[in-house]
Amino acid sequence: MRILVVGDLQYDRVRFMINNTRMFCKGFTRLGHDVLEFGYRNMLEQLSWLPSKSWSERFFKKRVDDKLVELAGHHRPDMVFITAFRILDGETIGRLKESLPNAIFICWYGDPLPGVDGKTLAIGKHCDWFLATGAGKHLERVKAAGVKRCGFLPNPTDKDVEYHYDVEPRYRSKMVFIGKLKHSHPEQDTTREELIKRLVAEHEMTVYACLGRPGVMGLDYLKTICGTDIMLSINACNDVPLYHSDRLTHCMGCGAFTLAKYVPGSERMFEDGRHLCYFRTIEECMELVERYKADADARNRIGQAALQRAHTEFSCEKLAGHVVELMEQGEFKADWTEFI
Repeated sequence: MRILVVGDLQYDRVRFMINNTRMFCKGFTRLGHDVLEFGYRNMLEQLSWLPSKSWSERFFKKRVDDKLVELAGHHRPDMVFITAFRILDGETIGRLKESLPNAIFICWYGDPLPGVDGKTLAIGKHCDWFLATGAGKHLERVKAAGVKRCGFLPNPTDKDVEYHYDVEPRYRSKMVFIGKLKHSHPEQDTTREELIKRLVAEHEMTVYACLGRPGVMGLDYLKTICGTDIMLSINACNDVPLYHSDRLTHCMGCGAFTLAKYVPGSERMFEDGRHLCYFRTIEECMELVERYKADADARNRIGQAALQRAHTEFSCEKLAGHVVELMEQGEFKADWTEFI
C-alpha cells in the first residue's frame, strides 16, 4: 500500500527522536507499506525566504500546497494520514482530496481535545476518519460538527529509541517531572501546579522546563526518564476520557516506574498497580511516593511490566496496523477501542 503522511516531522528540531508522526511513519514502513513523508512546516520554511512565520504562511503557503498536490499526484497514495493542524487548513485538504478521489483520508489529533478549533474541524470534515488521543464528550463534539467518523487512537511507542537505557550517574534522581506548570487550555487541571510544587518542596523532585529550570531534550530526555526512581505524569487536562500526553508513553516505553494522574478509562490501557500507579488527588499521590520510594523491587517490577505492555499494545507498528485496519475494514479491535 502507498501512504502519504502529511505532518510536522520536526527533522530540524531536537524533538525529532520522539516525534509521533515520525513513529507512525516507521510503523507503516515496518509493516511493508511505501510511505511518502511530507513535512508541511519544513517545506514551508524551505520554499520561503522570509524570516517571519506569519508572512511565510501568507505569501508561500500556496506554493507548499501546490507542491503537496503535485507530489501526491505522482505518488497516488491509497491512504493520506494527516497529523499537522497548525498550518494546514480545510482548503488545503480539500484540494488534496479533489486530486486523490480514490484515497482514504485519515487524520490523527495528538493534542488534548478541548483544543480542537474550527480550523481543525474544517480539516476533519474532509477526512473519512478523525482519530484522537482522547474520547468522551469532546470527541462527540467533533462528530456533531459534521465529521464522518471518529475514534480513539493513543500515542505510539518506538522500540528503536524507547527502552531502558543504562545511564550515567548524572541522570540519577529520586523523582522527576518534565513539562510546563500550566498550559493555555481553558479546561486544564488546576491541581497540576500545586502538586508539582509540593513534590519539589517535600520530596526533592527534580523538574525540567518549569520553575525556572531548562528543558531536557533528545537522548538526555530519555536517559533522564530511565535514571529516576519515580516519574510523575499529570496532563494539562485530566477529565478527557482515555487521554494521556505522550509523556506517559515515553515513561512506559522506557520502563520507568510512573505515578500518573487518573483519567476516566485509564485502566483500559494500563492496569493500576501492575503497569503504573494512578492517583486521583494530591494527597493520594503523596502517599504513593512515601510507599514506593523505598521499595525498589516493586518499582522495577512495575516498570518492566510497563515496558512490556507499551511495546506490545502501543508500538508504532501495532497502532499503524490499526490505522490500516480502519481503512480496509472500517474498525479494529483492542481493549481500549472507542468509535462514534
